[in-house]
Amino acid sequence: MQIIRRDFLCLAASTAILPNVARADTGPINMLHLGAVGLSTIVLHLAHGEGFFARRGVNVQLVPVTGTAIPELTDANPVGHIGAPAAILKAARGSQLRILASLDSGQLFNQLVVHPSIKKPDDLKGKRLGARVKGAALWIHTVLALEKLGLDPSKDNIDILPIGDPAKVMQALEAGEIEGAVLSRAQSSQLTDRGYSVLIDLAPHNVYGATDALVTTPKFMQDHPGAIEGIVFGLIEAAAFAQSATGNPAVRETIKRELKVTSDAAANEGVAELAKIIVRKPYPWPERLRNMQRVMKLADPKAAEVDVASLIDDRFVKKADQEGLIDRAYANR
Repeated sequence: MQIIRRDFLCLAASTAILPNVARADTGPINMLHLGAVGLSTIVLHLAHGEGFFARRGVNVQLVPVTGTAIPELTDANPVGHIGAPAAILKAARGSQLRILASLDSGQLFNQLVVHPSIKKPDDLKGKRLGARVKGAALWIHTVLALEKLGLDPSKDNIDILPIGDPAKVMQALEAGEIEGAVLSRAQSSQLTDRGYSVLIDLAPHNVYGATDALVTTPKFMQDHPGAIEGIVFGLIEAAAFAQSATGNPAVRETIKRELKVTSDAAANEGVAELAKIIVRKPYPWPERLRNMQRVMKLADPKAAEVDVASLIDDRFVKKADQEGLIDRAYANR
């Protein structure tokens, strides 16, 4: 039976008094995050805006990373919700970090949206596509889409330009600064209503690309395990809320705000896509991280040298799993 929003929030609040749930042991925590490169970012904004972090005793302050910069964890910004490729790129350059959780499966439901003048794959040769930054999630997804079309960015003279977050990429496409981009279905739906075309829909191809990554520094994790636990548990509860009928309106409004989508129908596409990519038990995926390295080395050969297994620390997800928090959260969707 569907529960009303008040009952769901009371249920979530009650988890704060469960045994063995650590309380945060630090003040405000700055969490770096990208624009909605992956739809799992929507879960982050729900965890913050709907109070799931607060009920876990953590005061999370979201710090957006704009432009084409790759997030860098620091003492001032010790936690991040970023793309797993960004984490690997930083590790390849010597940064000390740990991947704690991945909320999405990495399966791609994105679409390569192109200018109306482009009718077939060969029309992309010599053209410009948009991504956030070279080697990171949107760039990887663009390379994978081109592979499915039988194209090679280098051989076919296709430039994948660093533009910024997906909202800026969509704006660049509409402004004629690029001829195509791999975008979420919500953004794609809005653009096709304006005459743009979908050259390839990745959903039927069972393609796996970049997952998200909740990351922190080893020092912060050692010094403040209660805070990290609260963040991980809050994200799990927010993910369950995002897939509930009660959470549907908040998800739709968050998608519209973060992806700069104005159409309700397009936002509903995003709601449906989010339900497909969220994983119930957000253990990081070492094999999918390694699959990403195959593509990432085209942009940065050092990325292939990173031992991704050494970056993973899933103790907090394991605790939530073993103590039944995950099953309880989803039992009350």
